[in-house]
Amino acid sequence: MRCAAALSTHPIPAYATGDVIAELLALDQPQADLIVAFATPAFGGTSDDIIETIRVLLHPRNFILVVSDGVIGAGSEVTTGSGIALWSLWLDESLGEESIQVFSVDDQVLAHDHEFDQTMRSASSVILFGDPEEPRVTDWIDQVCSLRVGRSISGALLAASRGGLLRDCERNTTPSLLALALTGVDATVTLAHGTTALTAPMVVTNTVGLMLCEIDDQSALQVAKEVLSSIELSRRATTAQDLAVALLEPDTDRVVDVYRVLGADRTSDSLALSHALHVGDRIALLRQDRYGPLADLEDSLLGSSGLGALVFSCGSLNPDTELVGTGEVGILGEALGTSAYAGIHAASVIGPGTGQSGLCSAPFSAVIFGRSHH
Repeated sequence: MRCAAALSTHPIPAYATGDVIAELLALDQPQADLIVAFATPAFGGTSDDIIETIRVLLHPRNFILVVSDGVIGAGSEVTTGSGIALWSLWLDESLGEESIQVFSVDDQVLAHDHEFDQTMRSASSVILFGDPEEPRVTDWIDQVCSLRVGRSISGALLAASRGGLLRDCERNTTPSLLALALTGVDATVTLAHGTTALTAPMVVTNTVGLMLCEIDDQSALQVAKEVLSSIELSRRATTAQDLAVALLEPDTDRVVDVYRVLGADRTSDSLALSHALHVGDRIALLRQDRYGPLADLEDSLLGSSGLGALVFSCGSLNPDTELVGTGEVGILGEALGTSAYAGIHAASVIGPGTGQSGLCSAPFSAVIFGRSHH
């Protein structure tokens, strides 16, 4: 497996496209098995020209274009203005052409396409791109996730405030939900929730609906008070406002999803959550760092860096920048090292959470390819 990424912020679409194509051509590689082009809305109107140029010069076997409000690539992020990033994947010769499949998903495909159904169930990884302007897209995502129980899934709902676009460029379709299925390809999905842990893992011992009543046989409100009392006084109020509960994976204590604490009921000594928990769930209390960097991003990406990565972020990866032009990605680049990565800013990420639709509260998701676990 080989991966490559390139980014251009040239304001003229033809020149920007030429820049990223030239970087891939300079690698002197054969026909790519997959190219994903990410572009800002400034280039959305010239998508046909961009697609045709990439197709003619690079001849990818599979090729998709994603237009969202910001792009990430080659150590930078573009959150306003012009930007295009190319991400390319070459598979080992031992993997056949069926190792990568692209599907345009709609009601018809979900109901009647047997090949799609089987691929969603058996693929080693699935990456979804959805257009939020389609009212049924979350329901479609939900149906795909129901086929992927216990299997890897990632992706993003586009940030379409300035005009999102999805194109399956080889089949010349513009779906509202696009599924990229990978079979036999080493890809690891990881989430960062932008949180800091405040407690060790605990167990839910009583709940009623959205109310968390008892943790480790103690009242949930009392547990929260004890945690907050250990916080420095000057930070205690903001920590209480940002308090959240993480649902943990039973065997690894990996954060699966994060639910906000909406309030407290003193009569029952319970906490109101944004999502229901169940007795026996392993949890931890967290602080959501909404106004700072993604606190757990580096931890989420720990381990030997992969050969490449597709990344999806719900906000600027460097909140200290003025969001004009190109900003430093910083911690993302440090964590991924020499990996060739690219991606988009999204309205919501899709990951292996427990929400019915697969849309997560996490502000960051990544699919890391060819990651070494030694």
